[in-house]
Amino acid sequence: MRGFFLPEARRREAIAQMEANLQAPKLPPQTEVDESTYPKTHLLREREGWEPPHTDIVGAYFRHFQASFKDYHSDGRLAALLGLSSDRRIREFKQGKRTVPYGVWRQFLVMTGRAPQDVLPVLAYMA
Repeated sequence: MRGFFLPEARRREAIAQMEANLQAPKLPPQTEVDESTYPKTHLLREREGWEPPHTDIVGAYFRHFQASFKDYHSDGRLAALLGLSSDRRIREFKQGKRTVPYGVWRQFLVMTGRAPQDVLPVLAYMA
């Protein structure tokens, strides 16, 4: 059938990326805050009862990430990585002036190995 080459190529690309993800370095956890004193609902999926992370968690996770990856040391670079247009958003998230949206937070959790990447079922190819 015509048009099915592209989905096959993308499937192979996705599998290769997931396999490469298994080789990501293991880094020590953040030590800025004692996570046991906060609820774990910020680690859940939306359908599982996700709640936005506490400001302390946001700041600790973001600062730990930025300290671990020099390419993302600035709020602007972290914003770009997360698909945000402004470094101001990152500062607002860290300061608790704005709540981190689920999609941005989930992407960050996946990128830092704190949450699994969702793989959705393909119900049909509708070319």
